[in-house]
Amino acid sequence: MKVDPVLTEIISNRLYQIGREGGLVLQRCAVSPSVVDARDLGFNIADSSGRTIVYSVWMPRHGTTLGYMLKSCMERFEGDVRPGDMYLVNDPHSGALHILDLAVIAPVHYDGELIAWVGNATHHVDVGAMSPGRAPLATDWHQEGIIFKPTRIVEDGRIRDDIFNLFLDNVRMPRYQSLDLKAQISANFAASQKIIELVKRYGVEAFKETVESSIELGEQQARERIELLQKGEYHEITYLDYDKLYKMECTLTIDEDGLHFDFDGTDPEAKTFINCAVPCAVANLHNILACQLFPDLSVNAGTWRMVEVSIPDGTIISCNPPAPCSGASTITGWRVQGITLALLTKALRSSPRSRYSMAEWGWGFTDVQWTGIDQHGRWYSLRGDMSLHGGGGRAEVDGIDVANIAGSTNTSTPSIESYEDRYPVLYLARGISPDSGGAGQYRGGCSGYWSRCLYGVDSAKDLTFYIGRDVQSRGVFGGHDGTPSRIVLKRGTDIMRRLHQGVPLYEELEGSEELLPQRPSGLDRVISAGDVIMVRGMGGAGYGPPELRSEELVRTDLTDGLISPERALEIYGVKVD
Repeated sequence: MKVDPVLTEIISNRLYQIGREGGLVLQRCAVSPSVVDARDLGFNIADSSGRTIVYSVWMPRHGTTLGYMLKSCMERFEGDVRPGDMYLVNDPHSGALHILDLAVIAPVHYDGELIAWVGNATHHVDVGAMSPGRAPLATDWHQEGIIFKPTRIVEDGRIRDDIFNLFLDNVRMPRYQSLDLKAQISANFAASQKIIELVKRYGVEAFKETVESSIELGEQQARERIELLQKGEYHEITYLDYDKLYKMECTLTIDEDGLHFDFDGTDPEAKTFINCAVPCAVANLHNILACQLFPDLSVNAGTWRMVEVSIPDGTIISCNPPAPCSGASTITGWRVQGITLALLTKALRSSPRSRYSMAEWGWGFTDVQWTGIDQHGRWYSLRGDMSLHGGGGRAEVDGIDVANIAGSTNTSTPSIESYEDRYPVLYLARGISPDSGGAGQYRGGCSGYWSRCLYGVDSAKDLTFYIGRDVQSRGVFGGHDGTPSRIVLKRGTDIMRRLHQGVPLYEELEGSEELLPQRPSGLDRVISAGDVIMVRGMGGAGYGPPELRSEELVRTDLTDGLISPERALEIYGVKVD
C-alpha cells in the first residue's frame, strides 16, 4: 500500500504535535522549577523497532539519549514488552545524560500489536548521592546515587508501588520528586492515547508508511545539507578546567558519506565527577548539529545515518564504571557542544550557509547548592540559577545576551519568585554584566549575574562548584574571548540590617570578599544569614576583528548599558562626550 503524500504529511505533523503535547503534560503536572519553569525536559516518539521519528521538540539532546535508553529497554525486556507497561531508566551507560536525568519509556500497542514507543526525560533535584544533586566529591559512581538500569515501573497500566517507593526512599525531596515522576508517567499515557487515536483514524498501514517516508526524508535532507559544506578535514582542541585542565580533541572529516567526528587524542577519564558516558557525548554533539546545521529540517533517525562519531574507550567522554560521571551533562557534555560548534563553524564559513557560523558561546557550569532545614521545618536542597551565559557572536549579528548554552533550546530561567516561594532565600539582584561579551565585528553576548542570601533561616550548608573560571569562550576570525565565570562569597554583610531598616540594597555591601575555589573541599562550608553569594556567567566570544565594528553599533551598546565608555574607547576607538 502506497499512502497519499498529503496524508503522510498530515500524520507526520500530528506526530510532531503529539511530541510537543506530551512535553506540555509533563511540564504542567510536575512541580519542580527545573521542569515547570526551566523546561529541562525531552519527549520522543519512535517506531516499533526503536527508530526515532519525533526527535525531542524540547531540549534536543534528550532526543538522542532517549533513543539510547529506548534501545536499552528493548534489549533488557526482549520478548516481554507488554501493553500498559513503562520502564524507568537513569543509568548513564544505558543512555541517560547523567544520573539525575530520569527517563520513563512506554510501548504503544494497537489491537495487540506493538506499533510505537514514547518516552520522556527530565532533571530530578536528587537521586540519593553522597551529597544532594550532583556529587562533586565522588570518586566512584556508586557514591552518585541510586542507579536504574531499565526497570519496569508501570505494569498493566498501574504504577508498581515497590519500584516507585524504592525511588522515593532513596531521594531527599520526595514531596517534589514523587509528583515529577508521576507527571512523567502521565505524559506517556497522554501521548500513547493520542497515537492510538491517530492510528484508529488513518490506519496502521498509513502510520507505518509515514514512519518510513519520514526517516527517508530525514536522511535525504541531511545528505543535501552536508553536501553544501566544504569537503575535507577540520581539527580542534579545547580544554575544560576543574581540579586540573583536561584536553578534548576532535577531527571532523566531511566526505560523500557524511560527517565523521573522531575524538582521538582526548584525555583519559578523570578521577572526579566530570566524566561522561558515550551517550551523553553523542547527544551533545547531535544537539549542536540539530541547532546549527539542521535547524529547519526534520530531525529523526534518518538524519543521524549521515553522522558517525568515534570516541576512544576510557576517555573523559567515554568513561567506564566505576568512574564517577554525575557532572556529565553540564561539564564534559557542554564541552562536546563547544568543540562541535567550533568545527562546524570552520566548515560553514566557506559554504552558502556561512551566516550560521559563530564564535563560541559561554559554557562554564556554575552550581551554587545550599541545603538545610527551612522555616517550616522541612529539609530542602536549592541550586543556583541557570548559568546565564552569553551567546557567541555570529557571522552577521551579535551574540544573544544571557542565552544559557549553545544547544539549550526552549529552556528558560525560573523566576525569582518561584525560588523564593519554595526556598528560604532572598534574591538581591539579577541582571546583565556589561563588558562581559567578547569584542568583535559582531560582539559576543553579555552574560548575566545574580546574587542572593538566606532569608528566614540562620544557616545552610554550601556545596558550590563551577567550571570555566580559567578557560573562557574563544573568539573566532579575529574576535576576542568572552569573560570567564566567577563566583564570589561576601561574608558578614549588613544586608539584614538594610532589609529591616529599608536601606537601599543597591549600595555597596560591607563584608569580606572571597573568590570561591572551583572544586569544593568538603561538606563543611556553612552559609550564614548575612552572607551573600554573587555569581557571574561566562560571556560569549566575539566574531571578526573589533576594528570592523560599526560606530553605530558601539553607540547603541553604550546606550543600552552593554559596554562601558572605557571599553568603547579602548577596544573600538569610539569616544563619548
